[in-house]
Amino acid sequence: MAERKENDAHEEASYDKTLEKRVVRKCDVYMLPILTTVYLLGVIDRTNVGNAVIAGFDYKFLNTTPALYNFAIAMYFISYMLFEIPASLVTKILGFQVWLPIIMVCWAVAAMAQAACTTVEHLIIVRFFLGMAEAGFPPSVIGYVGSFYARRELTLRYSFFMSLITLSGAIGGIAAYFIVQISGTSLHGYQWLFILESIPTIITAIVVALFMTRGPGDARFLTPEERKFAVERLRPEGGPAEIDRNTAKTQIKLAFTDLQVYVYLLMLLLASIPFNTLSFFLPTLVKQLGYTSVQAQLMVVPTLLAATVWMIFNSWASDRYQTRALNLMISHTMSIIGLIGMIATDAKNPSLYPLRYFFTVILACGAYSVLPVIFSWFSCNILGQYKRNVSIAIILTMANTGALVGVQIFPATDAPAFIKGNVICLSTVLAQVILVIGMKFYIESLNKKRDLAVLDKHNYKYDNELKNNKKRLREIAMKLVEDEPRFDEVLCDRHPNWRYIS
Repeated sequence: MAERKENDAHEEASYDKTLEKRVVRKCDVYMLPILTTVYLLGVIDRTNVGNAVIAGFDYKFLNTTPALYNFAIAMYFISYMLFEIPASLVTKILGFQVWLPIIMVCWAVAAMAQAACTTVEHLIIVRFFLGMAEAGFPPSVIGYVGSFYARRELTLRYSFFMSLITLSGAIGGIAAYFIVQISGTSLHGYQWLFILESIPTIITAIVVALFMTRGPGDARFLTPEERKFAVERLRPEGGPAEIDRNTAKTQIKLAFTDLQVYVYLLMLLLASIPFNTLSFFLPTLVKQLGYTSVQAQLMVVPTLLAATVWMIFNSWASDRYQTRALNLMISHTMSIIGLIGMIATDAKNPSLYPLRYFFTVILACGAYSVLPVIFSWFSCNILGQYKRNVSIAIILTMANTGALVGVQIFPATDAPAFIKGNVICLSTVLAQVILVIGMKFYIESLNKKRDLAVLDKHNYKYDNELKNNKKRLREIAMKLVEDEPRFDEVLCDRHPNWRYIS
């Protein structure tokens, strides 16, 4: 009888594993491509102004100063910060599948309107509305994707989104190469750039409206059995569950009082500075290496492709080995090498242009690859439906301060070396290194305290050798509580049986 039960349990576990693989594969095939496409289009619509700059849509065309021109571009982030949390709440009320198509059409229209700007005041207004429209997407999509995937699967999936930011530069560069050369019409090439690159967003909004659902519980691409399994498999990790109003209020309070939330916020804020600098000014940096405006559009492509490959590999390794701090440190090291190289080499010496291009590639690999790991780190370690959603909104909203800085520190008057901007970026990377190391030791100390508390609770005898063996200590602690809940909606990630990823 016991042997039969053991066989039944083994068969059930095997079936669950097969079902899990099928659910994850369907999410990868049907849901993820649509969302990543939307993300790609959003990035192109907000950053193609970088391609337009070297095609003639610069501060001189708008008859303004470099500082005011950069402020107009940065207006996107100001409105983004103002409307991100309200937009996230609207998403929760209307549902992701309703709100997303609406804001997609709005930001596409705003992006198109940049073609009509003839003064810096026009650009400030248009960029404000563009940021307001896009504000609801990033925090909502992070939470939405997290409702379909386990935390051991998230970093790689987030890397797909982040890789599209780098690929958007490559795709946008190739598209811009051809579009800006359109002639024989009453519109300039950069005006066609704004118009033509916004049309796919409107078309995709229709697809989203027809296909997307509120979550895994009613996903059209899953069978009823798969929907139930998709929801149940994530419950131990803080997946969807019904909670009362008081519990929701408690979770919201925890989001504002958790020290980790603010460390992740500062980490992402600092990472956003070099990231957004490259997102907007990479074509400008490449142009300083002796290329024409048209050539520079193409020469950003190899840089971004290299950054994309490294980002995906680093994210895969992060998921594979369940590490976060180590992967961030490797990427930060690459950024430091790239920035020091850019600062140390003479920007006016043509013989050093190939070397400076190499440093630009290394910098892009490092700066772009940290974001998916940071996203995964806080989304995996923060539990509770409302705590996670509010925490993500807080982190992303305030982190956009970094984006605001990033688009201001490379004014045209600092060309070709951009020493000040490179020094600021280097300072932010060094600060991130300190935060990552501090967070790793803090999290590991919390995990060890909880492991020891479990052993004490179960009267398990241990010596100093076991106490200092983190891996063995974890294995024993998790074995002792394998039949107990790992978290609840009241304590969230402060539950004594929960362990953070470091």
